Amino acid sequence: MAFAEHDYVRADALSLASAVTRGEVTASALLAMAGERAHRLQPKLGAISQFAEPLGVAAIAQLGNSMPFAGVPLVVKDLGAPMAGMPTWAGSRVLQRSAAPAAADGALIARLRAGGFVPFAKTTVPEFGLNLASEPLTGPICRNPWAPAFGSGGSSGGSAAAVAAGIVPVAHATDAGGSIRIPAAACGVVGLKPSRGAISCGPDYGNVFGTMACEFVLTRSVRDCAAIWDWVMARRTTGAPALRPLHIGVLLEAPQQGVAVDTSWRAAAASAASTLESLGHVLHAVAPQSLQAACADATEAFTIYACRSAAAAAELLAPAPDELEPITWAAARRGARLTAHAHQQAEIAVARASDVMDAFFDGLDVLLTPALSRALPEIGALRTDGDDLDVHLCRFDHYAPFAALANASGCPAIVVPHGQDALHRPLAVQLMARIGAEASLLALAQGLESRHPWVQVATGYLPQDAPGSRP
Repeated sequence: MAFAEHDYVRADALSLASAVTRGEVTASALLAMAGERAHRLQPKLGAISQFAEPLGVAAIAQLGNSMPFAGVPLVVKDLGAPMAGMPTWAGSRVLQRSAAPAAADGALIARLRAGGFVPFAKTTVPEFGLNLASEPLTGPICRNPWAPAFGSGGSSGGSAAAVAAGIVPVAHATDAGGSIRIPAAACGVVGLKPSRGAISCGPDYGNVFGTMACEFVLTRSVRDCAAIWDWVMARRTTGAPALRPLHIGVLLEAPQQGVAVDTSWRAAAASAASTLESLGHVLHAVAPQSLQAACADATEAFTIYACRSAAAAAELLAPAPDELEPITWAAARRGARLTAHAHQQAEIAVARASDVMDAFFDGLDVLLTPALSRALPEIGALRTDGDDLDVHLCRFDHYAPFAALANASGCPAIVVPHGQDALHRPLAVQLMARIGAEASLLALAQGLESRHPWVQVATGYLPQDAPGSRP
């Protein structure tokens, strides 16, 4: 029987690569399915900022038989690691005008390509990643595949939407304050933020963000995430190991004062904690106050680095007044006023957060939290055409109070889907551990996935001919 679109949409990357190896489908056919689906969904989804199918065709010609992901289509976030032959626009008019195609892949894209992935498009991001919504004024507007009236998250919103809508099983993503994990939670996919320094940001180092930023992927399944992690780190794909019983701290309330966590998100985390306890792990309640100072340090560092990055971009690119969004100009102006002392304070805040979490994980192995405090708002609510930077940046803590701590401390963290809210939008939990403990997080995530499987493609985006699918 011919390999059809519903087979493609329901498969993860390892399944697709296996189908290519067995001769059930060709890499060219998979690329054609991904490209056709991306173009067809683009008007109502907006996940793609740039198409480059000819580069995908060229990549297929370089595939080898020993590649574990040979022939699997991939989309690349339009911010962070460059993709050879494509410019980086970063959601900005000034880069649409001035950016030249990259001469070479970034380190992570090169490693993914060496594993057999076939990059063919770049995904929608907010301008320079400075929003929780992937709705740049340049367009396109990226919508949530589960609830198109709502946002897909930022700044890897296009990547998360592409995975959740079945365009690709894997998408490149970056994370400086939650930008892998926030869209993963909003779109019901898996998002791992690696430990600080685990993956090179070279050779151009365009995504350092004061050491808070890192890059990896968004996936449809935990087993894909584990296999890609093994490949990127060690050129092998063994998957997550078995676990001894772990001591898991459970934090259901936000450490920040005045930030409430909605009942549905607390319930998702409590349910996940109960599942992990049934798997033999030991639970410990964590008081929000114990991490309040560390979260404040994370917010301070993120704000300083975000403003300095915007100022550096404005200085380098010399944009016309209408070539940056108003909120980006506000960040750039503040960043230009920051002193060397302020930059040093950000570095000290990062060091303090790292020290707190190092001590925290002396007594516990893992921290479990809700992934978000509430569902992300409707399209257009997180506007960037104003200049109140404090209100804009405050939203990061109010929607994702548990995110930036992992960036500041350098700890790895993974977001895993876990249930749905009353409007059938995904819920998710976050698992965080000490630096270097990605294997433990992946094994825990696989335990949650096995006990509580999730619908891996938004039901409204399943092909009409898929057995058992709903329109």
